[in-house]
Amino acid sequence: MRSLTISCSKNSLLTVRRSSRWHKKLVYILLANRSYKYPSDKRSRIIYIGTTGKGAGRPAASAVHKATEAFAELHGVKEIEVHIATCRGRKSTRTWEHLESALLATFRDIHWALPKYNKKKGAKHKKLLFRDKALRKVILQFEGS
Repeated sequence: MRSLTISCSKNSLLTVRRSSRWHKKLVYILLANRSYKYPSDKRSRIIYIGTTGKGAGRPAASAVHKATEAFAELHGVKEIEVHIATCRGRKSTRTWEHLESALLATFRDIHWALPKYNKKKGAKHKKLLFRDKALRKVILQFEGS
């Protein structure tokens, strides 16, 4: 079976603008304006990876909710960016859920921990639909200094 390709937006999308990537079912990545150190001694700006199971309004609502938490709890956070990651659909497969799970598992492989505000762990078997190199590329593009 051929692996799916992943595309992720380069620009922050919570200036809420119309985008061809905006679908009812997608994965979004929340980034803080500063990076955080993880147990692997690497740094990342990613604070949350989530999915829109209930519709396209969810990234905005989740970003506002997580932003209020981050502003109260994380020192130095002044803005939160929202990036969208999507992949093509596949018959009888909830690909957006597989993508979220695969991104969380990849994040855990790289940083040895989940992003600051994630609770559920990604399942390793869900990574089978995507190339490991593509998943790593999505996560590593948000590495901090």
